[in-house]
Amino acid sequence: MTDSSGYDNLRRLAAQRRSVRRFTSEPVAHELIEMILDIARLAPSAGNSQPWEFVVVEDAETRRRIARAATSLFREARKRDPSFNWSIAVQPYLLRAPVLIVVLGDRRMMAAYPSILRGNVLLRQSLANCIYGLQLAATSLGLSTAWGTLQGGRPEEEIRALLGVPDNFTIDHIVPVGYSDEQEMACAAALGPARERGPRRRPLDSVVHWGRYDVTKMRSDEAARDFIWAESVTRVVPDPDRTSGAAPPV
Repeated sequence: MTDSSGYDNLRRLAAQRRSVRRFTSEPVAHELIEMILDIARLAPSAGNSQPWEFVVVEDAETRRRIARAATSLFREARKRDPSFNWSIAVQPYLLRAPVLIVVLGDRRMMAAYPSILRGNVLLRQSLANCIYGLQLAATSLGLSTAWGTLQGGRPEEEIRALLGVPDNFTIDHIVPVGYSDEQEMACAAALGPARERGPRRRPLDSVVHWGRYDVTKMRSDEAARDFIWAESVTRVVPDPDRTSGAAPPV
């Protein structure tokens, strides 16, 4: 008989993991950070390239400057995409976490990938695997995380200079780590969609097809659009009873 205890523990962690944007000021022990990074480094990667390295940032002023650089992405983005729910963005709240883990990707490792896939797709996929393992490990230790992205441009260059990161590394991902401020999370009106929708997942039977695709399960275009507006945390019909959720100054 199969022992399902390991699966049960993993499923519990996967269900508990959530993206947190409000943290207490309680510091995180270096031992715990090393434990979660030890799990992160065990992730699968394209060609076993293991392209990840990590800069752990604890200094308050450095965290503030990182958050300020990352948030500058939104100035133009808000104009280009006004229907996006920018109030749930992670970047403005990076400075709230006592620890930032800046995840680096070594571009030189792309030489390990097939030439037909030589772009940065496999690099970013590898880093995504690494970050999910990091987040599950943090959850197992009672810590909370989120996932901020940069995707190049001036903010990445500012953070690169601030942290002394060599040019051969990408800085696409920043993971805040700390203890969730449950009281502030519950009171933050702007996080209402994340609180309500974030834990919900599509039923298993609706996403699994045995043998071949079951077209009777395929959502119509209208149903797909409805899902985005009813279940995602990024497209939300404005609620006049909620505050604007403007990001804090950094």
